[in-house]
Amino acid sequence: MVFMWNRLGRVDPRPAAPVDPRTLWLGVAAVALVVLALVIRFGGAFSAAAVPELTEAGAFTKGGLSLAKLATNVAGTVTVGWLLMTAVFLPGRDGALSVLGRRCLRAASLSAVAWAVSTLAMIAFSVSDLFGVPVTTGISGNMLRTFLLELPQGRALLAVTAVAAVTSVAAHLTRTPGGACYLLVLTLAGLLPPVFTGHAAGSGSHALAVFSLAAHMAGAALWVGGLLVLVAMARPARDELPDVVPRYSHLALACFAAVGASGLVNAWVRLGGINLDSRYAVLIVAKTAALVGLGALGWWHRRSSVPALRTGRRTRVFLRIAAVEILVMAATMALATGLSRTPPPEVPQGTLDPVELRLGFALPGPGSVRSYVLDWWIDPLFVTIVVTGGALYAAGVIRLRRRGIRWPLPRTAAWFAGLVVLFAVTCGGAARYSMVLFSSHIVQHLALSMVAPILLLLGAPVTLALRALRSDPAPAGRTPRELIVALVESRAARLFTHPLTASALLVVSLYGFYFSPLFEASLRNHAVHSLTMACFVASGLCYWAAMGVSSSRRSKALTRWSLSLLACHAFFGIAFMSSGEVLAGSWFSGLGRTWGASPLQDQRTGGVLAWSIGWFATLLALVCQRRLARRTR
Repeated sequence: MVFMWNRLGRVDPRPAAPVDPRTLWLGVAAVALVVLALVIRFGGAFSAAAVPELTEAGAFTKGGLSLAKLATNVAGTVTVGWLLMTAVFLPGRDGALSVLGRRCLRAASLSAVAWAVSTLAMIAFSVSDLFGVPVTTGISGNMLRTFLLELPQGRALLAVTAVAAVTSVAAHLTRTPGGACYLLVLTLAGLLPPVFTGHAAGSGSHALAVFSLAAHMAGAALWVGGLLVLVAMARPARDELPDVVPRYSHLALACFAAVGASGLVNAWVRLGGINLDSRYAVLIVAKTAALVGLGALGWWHRRSSVPALRTGRRTRVFLRIAAVEILVMAATMALATGLSRTPPPEVPQGTLDPVELRLGFALPGPGSVRSYVLDWWIDPLFVTIVVTGGALYAAGVIRLRRRGIRWPLPRTAAWFAGLVVLFAVTCGGAARYSMVLFSSHIVQHLALSMVAPILLLLGAPVTLALRALRSDPAPAGRTPRELIVALVESRAARLFTHPLTASALLVVSLYGFYFSPLFEASLRNHAVHSLTMACFVASGLCYWAAMGVSSSRRSKALTRWSLSLLACHAFFGIAFMSSGEVLAGSWFSGLGRTWGASPLQDQRTGGVLAWSIGWFATLLALVCQRRLARRTR
């Protein structure tokens, strides 16, 4: 029981009044607006130096743009929170949504409308800011068309608007937890397009900056959105709160770690190290202090309010701590929004030649065993994938051993061999040479889509996860094991692992990538290059899973479809061996490489490698599958 002091200084036995929702949300709005105004004023967003090319926009436009950006971030975060609550914590049973789940989806539909409207306002203020015209009377159709179709920032905002509109309609129509999961993934993806056009995209280490900021935004959306929705649903979900809050607490801790680590990495990139001699750095320090404060409040939750909730008492304590946490979160989000409108400091880059500026690193010399092994170029996306995959797999094996269950050593060896292949071709010397030599790019591509997926699937990670995770149902929502089962049995999984669909994806990843502008675009942008490589891994996993490479029951299907795969790679290789035109010729010729084969001859070598690696991967799959079939007889 929480007591209050009366006017005479004695303890009042009456329980403290619960948190008033209207007062809380008004306080959140007031804190966010005040902090945003202070930050954009202090950071210099109103000055012409904030964005040098946008010098004619007035204070109303710049202030409106900052306010619209804050509204967009908040609406998107709240939408993520409602969908998270529906998909994970309150999905109901027997494949149907609970009453509270349907209520959350309706709220998600409304917040997605606010997300779309605020993004449209952001588009209008951005056009006004870009062309230096009044936002109410000066914007023309040609200006909008130029901004939305020709500029990366406009295309990103248009994509966000489309995602918000689709989410609003689909959330209103969705009736299953699986549909809510799809919408949650879509909404998280819809938060990311502006990342590729903001401050991070223009930094020197742009791949590291972009992916760290993407992880920062996704983690913050899950963390902040989940807490906002928990407080908003405190009264109607009073009975479920003691079960939902502890599960959310584990997610919040993981998000806090991801947000903190990614924020530090992004700050390091933007500041060029420990460089606090700028207003941008002062704001980063303030944001870091707010993050530490939120961590302390989270620790307070886990120590006091969460254990109290498990006994069915002291809900008010949780709500009061959560209210303070939300106020700090509102200030932090406003600070982050103002930070995005603050001109970052100029980081000294030294003397770089044009080729080094294009590649992001010095042009490597002639290829050798030493250069391919020792000249690393770390890809942040794949480092995260490899480290996370290794840690989770090892944790699953250890958990099984503690239960006295032996996990086959060949499975473990295959999994970690697949991770080694991923790391070697994305972070080793091959990562550097793939930007310089077409033949190295082919090796990287086919290793990711043909070799690594076979080894990873032979590791049977889904089987390991299902055995290692507890099968007991959760008091509320779905457990991680139930989420994995739902994913494996979903329509999307069946669609993408169907032989026809999987084969089409693999063919598109070959022909559709190299014979389209996407190939050269990936060479010019490390972040796009990393995303395309991740898509190659995904297409390979779908294909070899459809072929049953890790199953002893589909040997005939694997043999039959392997012939079609060989034919696909044969035609693909022949197309390059006989071609007289260099793909992405302007890129390769502009590097000024004076060693090795000419770009055309190197492309023909890549064709030979494509044909050869296709044979090798197919033979590897057949041999592994036959050995697996013998073991299960």
